[in-house]
Amino acid sequence: MRKQESGSILLMGSDQSFVGKGSSAAYGMSKGAIAQLTKSTAIDYAPFNIRVNCICPGTCETGLLKKAVTGFNQLSGVSESEIMDMLEGAQPIKRVSKPAEIASLACYLLSSENSFMTGALVPVDGGYTCQ
Repeated sequence: MRKQESGSILLMGSDQSFVGKGSSAAYGMSKGAIAQLTKSTAIDYAPFNIRVNCICPGTCETGLLKKAVTGFNQLSGVSESEIMDMLEGAQPIKRVSKPAEIASLACYLLSSENSFMTGALVPVDGGYTCQ
């Protein structure tokens, strides 16, 4: 990318790039580090016309979420539908995201249509980090 003097790097953060959550210090620390890596790398590579941005998803409807919900159900006895209701209710938009919503942002951030944005941490969290 330096040789061709253009490019785009996309990192994946989390809502925990912005806010802390209980019982997840190591995960939160890694996402905070990704946030700072995004900003520092954006500054370092801007002279080469290389953009660096970071998507910070909130709760997303994935296999990993399903596994976590099942695990919490087994530990707590709370039904999976109640757990999903709690997760959805925690979002101001009252639902969790779908993978395609994250993917469409990734496509834009990596595209030539996004030629000026660099160093951005973009929350895709249904308003969770606005609270």
